[in-house]
Amino acid sequence: MNFLAHLHLAAHTDSSLTGNLLGDFIKGPLPTGLDAPFDEGIWLHRKIDGFTDAHPEHRAAVACFEAPWRRFGGILVDMLYDHWLSQHWSQFHEHPLPSFLLQSYARLLADHRILPDGLPAPLMRMAQQNWIASYQHREGLGQALNGIGRRLRRPLPLGDALLTLDESRWHRCEQGFLRFYPELMAFSRQQLAKYRSEAAIHRQTP
Repeated sequence: MNFLAHLHLAAHTDSSLTGNLLGDFIKGPLPTGLDAPFDEGIWLHRKIDGFTDAHPEHRAAVACFEAPWRRFGGILVDMLYDHWLSQHWSQFHEHPLPSFLLQSYARLLADHRILPDGLPAPLMRMAQQNWIASYQHREGLGQALNGIGRRLRRPLPLGDALLTLDESRWHRCEQGFLRFYPELMAFSRQQLAKYRSEAAIHRQTP
């Protein structure tokens, strides 16, 4: 769900932007049969998700939501992290967010033409309609969450969960994100370096 974070971490690690987003849609063992950069991105996506879900700051943010919203805490916090990443973008990337998004969408649409089945429909719509830009504002974030909520097995206005966070909890979770995200950036680079080193050894083995 946190498309912006995965795009940013793909750029940060110089790995496939498209592959990193395909991790939300392609399950099962690797290799997938796609080109190696896509598999690498899918692998990194899974590592990022595992690190994030287990991190104390992420768990603390999920705990900020009370029933019945806490059961959707993973989705909510992922989207909030994209919101806070967009709010603090200049701390984490040298280029302005709008230009980064335009370049990212162009890469996704170019890869759409070479993927055997093209991009998954949600990624196509995201790239064509610039969904991520709306995450910068609470209203846009709420609308995006409501869109997700409508696709649940039992639809509900998921954006209403944001209204349950008072300013104190909102600020506490935001500060938690700012502590967590540099750790995630470092983790992503370390993991990908390890992956590439092991892949190089494997290629050299007779």
